[in-house]
Amino acid sequence: MKLIVTTLIAIVIISCSSTTPQNNASISFNKMEHDFGTIPYKKEAIYLFEFTNPGKTPLVINDVKSSCGCTVPEWTKAPIRPGGKGQITIKYDAAFPGMFHKTVEVFYNGPGSPHNLEIKGEVEYPTDNQL
Repeated sequence: MKLIVTTLIAIVIISCSSTTPQNNASISFNKMEHDFGTIPYKKEAIYLFEFTNPGKTPLVINDVKSSCGCTVPEWTKAPIRPGGKGQITIKYDAAFPGMFHKTVEVFYNGPGSPHNLEIKGEVEYPTDNQL
């Protein structure tokens, strides 16, 4: 009986210590906001946010969510080693004229998650031949 209890305790200790997730990664962006200025009507605008991992553990971007369907994010999916770099590309569909200001949330395995990035600008009003 003692052998069974001791074996079960050992299994629990080993399994708990080996599966503990590391949620202490850091992320540092070169820029937090981008202003596109004035962009043409119905022209896709693209900006690349670059980041580094200044921490001591691998950085994993779990998800990147935009505030609307007109903003599409793509990001580095592989874990970023300490000191390594990655990128998040934001594509904005300029289908509606006027000012815009959009937020993108970056979810990662660190205590500061999520991290917010912003894009803004103005889409030109269409000319008669663009309608």
